[in-house]
Amino acid sequence: MVKGAFEPVRDSDGETAGGTASRAGRIRSNFAAFDARVRHAGRLAAAGNHAGAAVETAIAATLAAHRHCGVFASPRLERLMTGIGRTLDGGGPDRARADGAPYRRVLHVCTQLAPVGGLTKMLALWIGADRNRVNGVALTQHRGPVDGRITAAVRESGGGIHHLNHHKGDKLAWARELRQIARGYDVVVLHIHCEDVVPLIAFADPAKSPPVLLLNHADHLFWIGTRISHAVINLREAARRLAVTRRGVDPARSLLLPTLITLPERQRARSAAKQALGVPEDSVLLVSVARGAKYRNVGPVTYADRHVDLLAAHPQARLIVVGPGERADWERARAATGGRITAHPELSDPRVFFEAADIYVDSYPFVSSTSMLEAAAYGLPLVTRFEAPAAAEIVAINHPGLDVTARVAHDQAAYEAHLTALITDAAARDAAGAESAAAVAGLYAPAAWLAGLDAIYAQALALPRLLPEAGAPGPAEAPHLGEPDLRHQDMFGSDFPVSEMTKNYIGMLPLRQRVASWLALRRAGDFSGLWEPVRLLLPEWLVRNVKDRFGPMRLRAQIPGA
Repeated sequence: MVKGAFEPVRDSDGETAGGTASRAGRIRSNFAAFDARVRHAGRLAAAGNHAGAAVETAIAATLAAHRHCGVFASPRLERLMTGIGRTLDGGGPDRARADGAPYRRVLHVCTQLAPVGGLTKMLALWIGADRNRVNGVALTQHRGPVDGRITAAVRESGGGIHHLNHHKGDKLAWARELRQIARGYDVVVLHIHCEDVVPLIAFADPAKSPPVLLLNHADHLFWIGTRISHAVINLREAARRLAVTRRGVDPARSLLLPTLITLPERQRARSAAKQALGVPEDSVLLVSVARGAKYRNVGPVTYADRHVDLLAAHPQARLIVVGPGERADWERARAATGGRITAHPELSDPRVFFEAADIYVDSYPFVSSTSMLEAAAYGLPLVTRFEAPAAAEIVAINHPGLDVTARVAHDQAAYEAHLTALITDAAARDAAGAESAAAVAGLYAPAAWLAGLDAIYAQALALPRLLPEAGAPGPAEAPHLGEPDLRHQDMFGSDFPVSEMTKNYIGMLPLRQRVASWLALRRAGDFSGLWEPVRLLLPEWLVRNVKDRFGPMRLRAQIPGA
């Protein structure tokens, strides 16, 4: 049995007062830092420095997303940005659109599209599947080339890709540009990062933009966008419930649409895939695939450590983990199992590992629904962990199709018991895998998913028009000190330095404020390398045009139908 694993936060009958008090104190400290940033943003806005206020607000939201502060939303922060947005000129429908007319032109707004991860993959599949509509993409802060899957899907759809941060200006200018671009579309879908303020500013007045639907892809984190969202699209019921209870979303506007995945077709038999990986054909192979960050340590125990006793009891079993790469703190577990635990870095195409697997084990402590769904589509039995009270359901796997097929372990003993039952019984593996595949096929096949998307658009059309919010930003939120907040930082939080957050946005600040921030970074010794101090003095739009020089400097993508 694993010793020293993270002890789940318990109610008063289990958790020590010291442990709960420590976590509560951390939440209060995180909230104080967040609150100070929001207040500073308010002072900047009151002084007329709207561009600086937008950046300060983005940093505040970044803090809340990385260091949980007891809130999942901030009406105060959002109203500050929408108030600025209502002062911008531009907007208004580009052409008259009859009430109830179906959506034919869809603008997907993204912050950045990473080459590895479910968000980029889902967007490419979404656009590719939605063949009866024109789909365009607007990127508010993308850096580097756009993933080929996205460019191909958009081209096929007849849409365009708009790089807002390639245009001269700041977040206000990009918000104004986004508002203008949206005039050529019937509906906007936000796939944005948790801290992206540009859409909040751009779509501050619902009368001057198409309906905005927000995809709740980061449903376990703080994010902004509730106040401009005609509807919120959730990927699971737990997210829908949290959107209502902790984000203030109107239940009628909290909708459900399963994640879109590719239902894979095997290119190799399991035996051939094992041979390609150098794995003995008669072994029982456990596989896990996710972003490296999802395998973080919780306490002193690594993800690899959690499998040592299991593999010791079953010499025919081995574990391959794709995502974390080689980690020194996994070496002890690797040695203890005679090398039967191996790790690989993140891969854009991990197909061969799914094809070789006998059993799929979820990442932990950060679950990976996309990988679990793909594993189910390959016909693999699924095992995941949920070591928290029901009130913390947002940290668990409970997605449509997985909620009834995945084996859920509530502690280490149950985890080992589930895996032992599958390792020792090939027929049980086959039966569980067939059940997983059938559940996923019924919900996630392209035709079924597209019918779900059509239903979402129909529900959105039937909703009354969102009304703009008026008045001052309002009082500060109060941090929540119960579930899932008390365990949130241990599972999902990071120590992303404020200096790095500042660097991320410094090029979007007005010149005087940029120089002041640059000098503060220099005094703190936060620069690295010779180029970074120079780059951070330059405006974001200029850096992007230099580094992404293969794209035309001022090219505007053609707006469909304009």
